[in-house]
Amino acid sequence: MSKTIKVVCVVLFLIAAVVLVVQYRNSRVVVVPEAAVREPRPPIEVLPIMEEPTPVVEEPTAPPTEVVDPPTPQLLPRIVALRETYENPDIVGFIEIPGTAIAYPVAQTGNNVFYLYHDLHWSPSNAGSIFLDYENDLYRLADDNTIIYGHNMRNGSMFHNIRFFHDEDFFRAHTYILLDTPYRETVWDIFAFFPTTIAFDYLITNFHQSRDAYYDFLMELQRRSRFETGMTLSAQDQILILSTCAAIGGDNRYVLVARLRV
Repeated sequence: MSKTIKVVCVVLFLIAAVVLVVQYRNSRVVVVPEAAVREPRPPIEVLPIMEEPTPVVEEPTAPPTEVVDPPTPQLLPRIVALRETYENPDIVGFIEIPGTAIAYPVAQTGNNVFYLYHDLHWSPSNAGSIFLDYENDLYRLADDNTIIYGHNMRNGSMFHNIRFFHDEDFFRAHTYILLDTPYRETVWDIFAFFPTTIAFDYLITNFHQSRDAYYDFLMELQRRSRFETGMTLSAQDQILILSTCAAIGGDNRYVLVARLRV
């Protein structure tokens, strides 16, 4: 075979090979594995933008207030000493009118009878004791009318000296009363003295329901006085009444009245 024929054969072979390759590629079926087939993606849901919640800031709470009872006041040394001397816890005060013989402990119990006939040692006694009305409270000292009783003894003891206030010079010379309560030393300015009977009810300790009634009561006490002092009274005043018999076994009384000095 000549050289020319060989070249032609090679070219034809190459052409046939190219044709076969092209036909093969066009006819090939691509098989996708079943595991590679994916479901179509669902549409993406666009959620609304949510605002961040405002953080709740709790206000600092104050710790619970502890209820503390106020401290109990200390008894005056004089009251402590009197209770120890007489061994009597009923003693609640000491009363004195300077310049007179009146200077006594004041007792109190649950009635207005016991200390009429008993001394501070709880022994029977015709002279009794100076005592506070059972409805009064000297610890708080908040009553409108504080009332103290004592016998008018012929020997000059107890409240006998109250009768001397009948004399104007004596009245003008003794103008105040000292009263130690369990917790306080107090001064009371005298504004009235008068004799009366038990028909006049001056033994009222409080007028809580009517300040007008209390003011009227004060005006009546002042009106009854044997002597004027010019003292101006009001329904806010607190008063002290000393009461004693004007005669043995009778219904007559001597009444001395003073106002608490503020």
